[in-house]
Amino acid sequence: MNWSVLAKKDFLDAYRKWSLATAAAGFVLFFAVPTYLRMSRAQHPGDQSFFGLVQTALFFVPLAGLMMSYGAIAGERELGSLKLLLALPYTRLDVISGKAIGRAAVVGAAAIIGILVSTLVFVVLGGTLPIVGYALFLVLVLLLAAAYTSSAVCLSAASPTSNRAMATSVGFFLLTLVGWSTIPMVIRYVLNGFSMPGGAEPVWAKVIDSLSPIQAYSNGMSSLVHGHAASTFYRSGWFALLVLIGWAVVPVALGYRRFRSADL
Repeated sequence: MNWSVLAKKDFLDAYRKWSLATAAAGFVLFFAVPTYLRMSRAQHPGDQSFFGLVQTALFFVPLAGLMMSYGAIAGERELGSLKLLLALPYTRLDVISGKAIGRAAVVGAAAIIGILVSTLVFVVLGGTLPIVGYALFLVLVLLLAAAYTSSAVCLSAASPTSNRAMATSVGFFLLTLVGWSTIPMVIRYVLNGFSMPGGAEPVWAKVIDSLSPIQAYSNGMSSLVHGHAASTFYRSGWFALLVLIGWAVVPVALGYRRFRSADL
């Protein structure tokens, strides 16, 4: 359980250095302010959807997760403090697990603070919330934060410098935000003899498209929060939860595999 000591230290360091407060202030700014402006101008505030007002979580939570985590290991490697840390009774698995969980807790806590303030503004100005849908929304936000912090820590463990870790994190963010749907398209292009395939998109291509953390979050919001019936298993809420949990766990395992033999 040495990873829990490092995770707690990472969280407390973010608290002492005002990183947590700064991130929480940013989420309040991006969630609560638009909510206030929209609700105060609405003729019928009770008809407004809270989830529509905070839909920018799809963009800001991943961005915060990556920007607050890309230097988790690469930064300490550059400073030389990573060798000192590993001289203590911590394994490399403890380090990467503790960093991933600690950063996920920081980003998740900051996002939840922003959402709670936005919720208070929404309710005070006359809005109403479905309790179950709201609880599931918070779960999806936390999983989205864990997915991106885990991925950033993985990239940080595989990068010798902070600059390279930041560059790969930005590339990962752009890939999952706007470029993921090109992956099944490229595979189809190769399988079709390097020519554009015709006909309907096969099921396996749609499954790959739904494996993006962004798409999984969107599918979870549609199925679990808004209650829209999913026509296929890869659009369902349970599949979305599995994908997000996978993104929170698998990158840590991949990062450890690279980090355990890295020359520091």
